[in-house]
Amino acid sequence: LKTIRVVHLNGHVEDFDHPISVHELMAKSQKHFVFTHAQLLSAASKPLNPDTKLEQGHIYYLLPKSLFQSSVSPMDLVPIARKLSCIAKSGATNTTSCKFGERSNKPRAWKPVLSTIREWSFNRRSESDLQRNESQVQETNS
Repeated sequence: LKTIRVVHLNGHVEDFDHPISVHELMAKSQKHFVFTHAQLLSAASKPLNPDTKLEQGHIYYLLPKSLFQSSVSPMDLVPIARKLSCIAKSGATNTTSCKFGERSNKPRAWKPVLSTIREWSFNRRSESDLQRNESQVQETNS
């Protein structure tokens, strides 16, 4: 990748072959922030400074400010980042291999979570208790 690649939330990809700053990029999209992949997934989710010059060979994400006005955690952004990263690497705006919520191609087998169940007898005697009592009765009778 010899260009500056910018991916929008809707999947639109822009490639710039000339230097551009965050400020210049945001001039077209004033209600947006620019992030790197690492910044998008960091706990603070802090966007790039408007004075930052975007570097060739890097991928950036242009996301609406409204996405960050609510209480969004980095975990909430993981599926979005994964989707946009897939789009950025493919260079296409609509790819079937980049779907939201996509996991592994292999279906995972269902495994129940099991815990031990303790059994209690409620005034019932087990077979071994009955046999023990019978042997005690026979001993006392002999």
